[in-house]
Parts: sequence; structure tokens; C-alpha cells
Amino acid sequence: MESQLIKKAHGIQRQLPIQEVYGAGIGRSRDAYFLNIAYPSLQAMDVLQPQTITDAIPTIGHKVALYIHIPFCTRLCYYCHYYKVFGAGQGLVESYLSALFKEIELYADIFGRLEAASVYIGGGTPSYLEPDQMKRLFHHIRRDLVVLLGTEITFEMHPESVTRDRLEALRACGVNRISMGVESFDDEILTSENRGHTSDEAVRAYETIRHAGFDNINLDLIYGLRRQTVSVWEQNLAQIAELMPASMCAYYLRVKTSTPDAKLYLAGADGFPSEEDLLLMHIMTCEAMKELEYDQPIVDWFVRSAKHFHQYQDHNWRQTDRVPLLGLGASAYSYLGGVQYYNINDITKYIAQLKEGTLPVWKGEVLPPHERMRRTAVLGLKMGIDRGEFASTYGVDFCKQFSATTEQLEKLGLLEITPQSVRLSYLGALFADEVCRKFYSPAVKQRMAAVDPWLVSTTHPRFNH
Repeated sequence: MESQLIKKAHGIQRQLPIQEVYGAGIGRSRDAYFLNIAYPSLQAMDVLQPQTITDAIPTIGHKVALYIHIPFCTRLCYYCHYYKVFGAGQGLVESYLSALFKEIELYADIFGRLEAASVYIGGGTPSYLEPDQMKRLFHHIRRDLVVLLGTEITFEMHPESVTRDRLEALRACGVNRISMGVESFDDEILTSENRGHTSDEAVRAYETIRHAGFDNINLDLIYGLRRQTVSVWEQNLAQIAELMPASMCAYYLRVKTSTPDAKLYLAGADGFPSEEDLLLMHIMTCEAMKELEYDQPIVDWFVRSAKHFHQYQDHNWRQTDRVPLLGLGASAYSYLGGVQYYNINDITKYIAQLKEGTLPVWKGEVLPPHERMRRTAVLGLKMGIDRGEFASTYGVDFCKQFSATTEQLEKLGLLEITPQSVRLSYLGALFADEVCRKFYSPAVKQRMAAVDPWLVSTTHPRFNH
């Protein structure tokens, strides 16, 4: 017998014109899905010379959103396609940190002492670092960049490495936002995904973070995992209702080449939730979080109050030409003055290049003005476009610039347009990345058509060659 939440979600699912959306070529398919995080995606970029970065000096301004990648993990999570290094000893960790500190210093030499409008330490598993290493990392950040009091500083943690001494170090370093990857509160699924923690351990880790004085805690969940059913997903949402974190992000599972989940999916997709169930889980999430009085400022992100709004994500997606993104570390991604690029995604090459005093730049390109506008549309629409801010940045109204696209999407019920803003509707948010792809330029569409969607957004080392 269906629960009230599942019954409500089914009712909404039946009422939405989903077949019309699919008929317009906007439907979601796991085989072709990718998350828009770069424009175009990594696999469509060419090798970039470091000199291109220094040429961007006149257009960068004085503020950046700072991202730092810590690639170390204790084990392989079967869904993960990000660059990581397993079981690294302290010698390798120290060598990596030395290279990272050198990279921070090189950018300070190039651009001067920039102000960090927001800071995000991601991975990998940043909490793989020991407390002393965390303190040294933030010492170098604050030595070479200005970090004002009150700046949002996020640090990702894994439940297995949440300890009081690490949390005390992070508090001393000024970290004010913790993001913890739980992924599921079901022990069977956690085991099948090789997560290395149980549901109870994740809850205890959350309570430890909270008692350490952090009130801005984000919890990540993934829907679409192997063996995950609609009822199991409802249990996840029920656990969120008990914990009431400051924010929660529910990610759609991306099945990507070279991950164990990809091999399992190809061997038998029936072990994974169907597309219909995935859509139902998404609707359930929206309805459950609405019932808990969370706001949804970003398509997959739910916040308890405005003070928990994720500033870094706003800088990264919607204000990207106002607050450029500076990514440091192996495989990190940047967007500076119209230049978007990735660092080398190989720790040995990354360390070697920085020992030579050279920026570890790998692939990227310089976007012309019309493509910069499209990039903001593709990324920023997932948070909503402020038409006044867009016009002041690019000198043109969003709806006039993309009139044919916005008119089509509005007719399909995917966009809500007012004189002040352009936002995804409830229906549009369910197909956010697919809707946003409609803003690709013809040239980028052609380039992306030649890219295997199973590779998009990955930073696996084999793509170095």
C-alpha cells in the first residue's frame, strides 16, 4: 500500500505534461544524461597553454570564488567518477600539499592578492587530511588571498573521518559550512556502493559536527543508486526530516565510464531504478522538503532558511562573469576572465609541473562574449536568471537574446518568465539540465554531439592522453 507521500507524488506525476516534454526532445535518459558544469564539457576542450591564463589578467577583477581539490580517499565509491587517489601515505599527501601551496603562490604572483568571495574545499575526501595539514592549508590560503570575516567557507567531510580534532581544527581555521556526503541512509545500499560507513555512523557524524558548533551543515544524498526503491528513498527523506540539516542536496546518479556502477548498469539495468521511478523520487523530494518548509533556490538543493543559501554555488553558476572561479589542485576546474580550463588530473604530473614553477593547466578554451552569455544561461538558469543583473553584465535582455528558446520553453510549461526573472517551473526543474542544454550555441551543440555522454564531466586520468 502506497504511503501518502508516494501517492501524492504519483498524482503530480500523472498531471504533469511529461510526454509533451519528451516529445520536444527534452526528456531525461540515464544513457545520455550529464550535469552541466562546464560549457562546453571537458571532453570537447583542447589542450591549453598556461600563458592563456596570464593573458586574462586585465579582465579578472579582484574577487574570485575559490575551489580547492583534495583528491585523497580511503576507498572507491562505486558511483564516483571524480579524480581521486586511494590510501595515500603521508609522504604523498605532503608532496601534494607542497605543490598546492606553490600553485596558490603562483596565482598570487600573477594576479596579486585576490579576495576570496567564497571558499570551497572539495574532493575526493578533504577530511582525509590531518588537523595540522588543514591548518597549514588555510594558512596558505589566507597568506596569499584576502578572506574577509563572514565569507562562506565550505569543507567536505566523509562520515568515517569526522573526528573532534578535525572539527576543532576547521573551526579554528574559520570554516563555517560543512558538507557531508551520506548518499544513502540504507545500509544495504551503502555496502553495495562501498561507502565505508553505516547509516547510524552517518547520523552520529552529523551530530558530532553539530555539537562541535557548526549550524550550517549540508547533507548529500543520491537517488538512482543500485537496489534503491521508491520506498527506500522515502526512508531517506524521513531521516532528513528527523535531522533537519541546514541544507540537503539530492543528486541524480550519473553513470559514467570507468566506474563499477557503469559496468553493473551495462550488465543489467534492471538492478537500478527505472526512469519513471527516478522522476517519482525527484517529485517526492520536492514535496517532502516543501512540507518541511525548506526553500529550493537551486534545482537539487534545499535550504532551511535564506542564511544557509549556498554562496559558492551562486558564484560558480549564476554570477560566474562577476565572480570568476579559481580552481586549485589536481583536476580542479576554473573560469577566469572568459577562460575556462581544467588542471592536470594526474597527481604525479601535477606535482612535477609545480616543482618546475609552471601552472598545471591541462585543457580549456577562451570563450567569446556570445558564448559567455550562453554559459551563464546554461549554468545560471538552474538557480534562476535575474534579468536586470544579466542585462548589466552582458548589455542585453535575457529573453530578447534567447527569444526563440525562451518562447518554446515557456509554451511547454518549463519556464516561468516575469519582467524581473526567468526561472525553471516545477516541471522544468525536473528536467533542469536537459532544459538548459537548449541554450547551447549551434557550434557547441555540434561539438557536444561528437562526445560520448558517458564520458562527460569525468576527470578520469586516462583522458590525459
